[in-house]
Amino acid sequence: MKKILFILFAIASVAFISSQAIACYWDGYWGGPMGAPMGGFYGNTVAGGAYQGFLDNTSQLRQDLATKQAEYNALMTQSNPDPKRTSDLNRQITALHDQLSTQARSYNMPVPRGNYGHGPMRGYGCCW
Repeated sequence: MKKILFILFAIASVAFISSQAIACYWDGYWGGPMGAPMGGFYGNTVAGGAYQGFLDNTSQLRQDLATKQAEYNALMTQSNPDPKRTSDLNRQITALHDQLSTQARSYNMPVPRGNYGHGPMRGYGCCW
C-alpha cells in the first residue's frame, strides 16, 4: 500500500511540475511562441525585420512610457499618493499604450489585448 501511494505521489508531482514548465513556456516568459529566444514573431526573420523597425521607430515612445510608469509606481509607493497626479499619469500611460498599439498595427504586429495594468496586474497582456 505504501509503495502504491508513493508511486501515485511521484506521478502527481512530475505531472504538476511539467504542467508548470509547459505553462511558463507557452505564456511567453521563456520565449515560447511569442518570445524572441525561440524565434517566434519577434525574431528579425518575419516580414523583413518588421519588429526591429517597430523598435527603432517607437524607441522614444517606449522611453516616455517607461518614465511615466516609473513615476506612477513611485507615487503609488507613497503612503498618501496624490489622486489627481496618479489619475493624470494613468491617462498618459493609457494614451502611450494606445499609440504603441497603433504603431504595432502599422507594422502588422500582434497588438496586446486585455489589461495593461497600472497596479497589481501590471505587465499582463503587454508585449513591449
